[in-house]
Amino acid sequence: MMATSIMTTCKRTNNMARDRMAFSFGQVLKTPFSTTTAAFAHFSLSNPSGIAVHDLSTNVSRQRTYAELAMHAQALAWHLRSIGVKPNQRVPLVVKRSYEMVIGIWAVLLCGAQYVPLDGGVVPDSTLRHVLHQSGGNVLLCVSATENRVRDLFPDAQMVVVEECVHRAGGQPASLEWIDLATPASGCYVIYTSGTTGNPKGVDVTHDNVTNLVCQYPGNLGISPGMRVGQVLNISFDMAAWEIFSCLCNGGTLVIRGWDWEPTISQIDVLICTPSILSKYQPQKYPNIKIAATAGEPTTQALADLWATEAEYWNCCGPTETTIVNTMSRHVAGRPIDIGKPTPNNNVYILDDMMQPVGLGQTGVMWAGGRGVSRGYIGLEEKTKESYRLDPFTDDGSLMYRTGDLGQWDAEGNILILGRCDDQVKVKGFRVELDGISSSLLSAPGVSQAAALFLDGQVHAFVSPPHRDTQCLFSCVAERQPYYAVPSIIHQLESFPVTANGKTDKKALGRIAEEEKHRRDSLASSEKTMPMSDRETLVETPRHASFSSATTVFSEKAGIEELAVPGKKLSQPWRGLAYRILIIYRALFSVVVLLNAGVLALLLLTLRADAQQLLKLVVAANLTLAVLVRQDTVINILYTVFCSVPKTAPLWIRRKCAKIYHLGGVHSAAGVCSTVWLLGSNISSTVSYVRRDEERTDSLASIVVSWLICALCCTMIGFAYPTFRKRYHNTFEQSHRFMGWTTLLLFWVKTVLNAMDSAQQPGQDLGMILVQSPAFWLLVVATCSIASSWLFLRKVPVETVPLSDHAAVLSFTYTVPVNGSFTRISTRPLLEWHSFATIPQPEPNALASQKGYSLVVSNAGDWTKSCIQRAPRSVWVRGVPTCGVMRIATLFNRIVVIGTGSGIGPLLGHIQNPSCKTQLLWSTKSPEVTFGKPVLDTIYRTIPDAVIHDTATKGRPDLLKMGYNLAVASDAEAVIIIANEKITKKVVYGLETRGIPAYGAIWDS
Repeated sequence: MMATSIMTTCKRTNNMARDRMAFSFGQVLKTPFSTTTAAFAHFSLSNPSGIAVHDLSTNVSRQRTYAELAMHAQALAWHLRSIGVKPNQRVPLVVKRSYEMVIGIWAVLLCGAQYVPLDGGVVPDSTLRHVLHQSGGNVLLCVSATENRVRDLFPDAQMVVVEECVHRAGGQPASLEWIDLATPASGCYVIYTSGTTGNPKGVDVTHDNVTNLVCQYPGNLGISPGMRVGQVLNISFDMAAWEIFSCLCNGGTLVIRGWDWEPTISQIDVLICTPSILSKYQPQKYPNIKIAATAGEPTTQALADLWATEAEYWNCCGPTETTIVNTMSRHVAGRPIDIGKPTPNNNVYILDDMMQPVGLGQTGVMWAGGRGVSRGYIGLEEKTKESYRLDPFTDDGSLMYRTGDLGQWDAEGNILILGRCDDQVKVKGFRVELDGISSSLLSAPGVSQAAALFLDGQVHAFVSPPHRDTQCLFSCVAERQPYYAVPSIIHQLESFPVTANGKTDKKALGRIAEEEKHRRDSLASSEKTMPMSDRETLVETPRHASFSSATTVFSEKAGIEELAVPGKKLSQPWRGLAYRILIIYRALFSVVVLLNAGVLALLLLTLRADAQQLLKLVVAANLTLAVLVRQDTVINILYTVFCSVPKTAPLWIRRKCAKIYHLGGVHSAAGVCSTVWLLGSNISSTVSYVRRDEERTDSLASIVVSWLICALCCTMIGFAYPTFRKRYHNTFEQSHRFMGWTTLLLFWVKTVLNAMDSAQQPGQDLGMILVQSPAFWLLVVATCSIASSWLFLRKVPVETVPLSDHAAVLSFTYTVPVNGSFTRISTRPLLEWHSFATIPQPEPNALASQKGYSLVVSNAGDWTKSCIQRAPRSVWVRGVPTCGVMRIATLFNRIVVIGTGSGIGPLLGHIQNPSCKTQLLWSTKSPEVTFGKPVLDTIYRTIPDAVIHDTATKGRPDLLKMGYNLAVASDAEAVIIIANEKITKKVVYGLETRGIPAYGAIWDS
């Protein structure tokens, strides 16, 4: 009887366990492809002319077919095999988002190797070194944009640049045999996540893991040939692999975004991203998006309902260790949020402390099993054994992974997420281990205790004892952790609060952080009601010092934390119209064109008999205007007038005056209009000559010369077109100079010929005709304007002081220019000139031993490189130092200046002798090593709380966010940025559309 009772009890227990696991197993399905390369090959053969990639990351968008992508990938794979890349080898892929990135991925996979994706713009040097060491090889794959950085870090590595290899292969790949060495068990990619030891952990993911998600529904999101899928995420994020493989393994078109998200978002059908990213977009404005899938962090009910109403919205979940996502839920608007059920061939177990399944509605820890579970961590056997265990519920030797999420089953078999049970958190969609941040902080000198908490969407770090070097603390984390794991705020405490058990009381730490936030909020509120002169008296030493990673010490003085960047003010298309189309440059261009249109209308309405002469006068007037607006003295006069507006004037007036550097729009418009008028005049003269009209005044020689001038002007306009000018800048410079001189000479020939033609009439004198011609005097003005710059041509001595192998300071003594000006120097004055911002030196200092001015030259090309390596003793200069963008600083009371790399040069003049309260944000690689201690001393002397972001240790910063925060914190009236064209446009546009006046060079000519 007792035996029967025991058997009955066991049977009930087994039945109960089985009932509790009724929802744990996904459908068992066979995937159509066993490797990602097999899936890609299928669509390359079945749809070779289909568009595989639409690359918007470059200035000119590119479209490549499946056949082209397959051809380029096979060519690169052939080269990789030829240099020794073998199956199962790991190959670091240090790239930026581009078509070449996609080529690199497929080439590595076709070798049977495993790619390790790293964003070359943000990944720290320490991570790069760690990854190369763990890869066990010496081959690095990069693109031209990351080549210099990789070569500097790993001079002995065997580096392969994708563009060079594909270009070198030429048409050869079409004849190569298709070789695919990948197998289902081959590694596909390795994604590095933050680790508790301070070093990132590499998650080993196979082809079988990936195809199980992307080659069947719902993981493939229903993508089919012709559908456009956005590639918007950081390649180091495993969700980027979902974007790429779900698209190209199903025949879709991968649309790769550039720095501007808008062109990509507005033309894709499928968007895969984090909820934070999706929340920036309204589905009503983007009806093209038919499917949106989010993962990486919890979504919100409002966001899910919004997108589910307008599109197909998937809420997904899964750590990197289970291959991107292993649960998916197609949300229905109005229903509570859940993460759905396990995807096919995947299992999810919700277990109690005894590793037993929990019942419906009960909370437990989530474990993941099935084909999505990765192989573990590269080189970390103990950590793998800790997180991965044999799956007792399948008993087939497969592994299950402890996700650390708390969850429960609902009555329909969907999973509800209830938070985390450990110290793993999601920051910006990336997983971060708080213990790893603590470990990194403990490596800082003098730190005895460290902890990290995730509070209100930010990572707060705590260290003891206090009075540590804040910049050193941030650097210690940045050197060991990815950029997204660097704390937002560091609190320095006398000691840590403890619980009754003697453990660190993290709840008490959270309360300390909250108190500090309230204190800073109160201070910020008080500041807004006080005059600027009284604000600094409010600052007192807090009980616990706190510092922000975005603004270091400055945020403490300003009294506010790092702020989130708000959304743009206007909606499209009005935002693009206001801040891209109707900029001052184009407005000035339009004004000149409209004035010329008015003259044309007047000529057409009056039908004057002297129309031919008026045409020539208008041509000369436009030519003179185009020349004058580029003349050094004229530019300086205009800047002086516009920048002399008193600082007490309304800000909106000063903001408009600061746009004086857009005056190039007048030059461009006048040049184009002059050419158009000349073309019209030539056509009229030619027709009159052919008809042999009695009123004709131009001889054949004059007409021929006019057409030569017209051809030269059209050629110069073509060379000045932005796309050509940027790609062939040296050609543009030389052609503009020599063609301009030739055109001026021919204008003189034409003017004399026209006068000679008129002198043939009775009673006409050649000299008097010239003197009485307005066009003649306009030409005299234009000629003097051009010649004036060369009248000041002279060779001057220069003192060169090397700062490093990358930069040097050149000092001159022949003049002391005004702040915010630039000068031109050359060693071959007829062929090339190089413009540099001046650093006025009214007195000798750390940068210059004598009175005069200096300039910083960095290694940005052959000429600057030779200037650094072979210091010149003298150089040619011409003209006078001419005002540039930084001259506008005198219009404002408080500004933020942003520089990248050698952009610090144009800022130094203002920094060492500021005309107003200034805050600096400078992003560069190894600032002291590259630019020397004198430059840093100059900065810290006047801006002791300057924010200097070392990209070698911290990766690429978000200059828009940091610049916005600094502007708000300092109550700045304007932001001025000196950087390359791409960054400048991004930051200026981003700030202007959020209501902060921003200025930066526009590269108009």
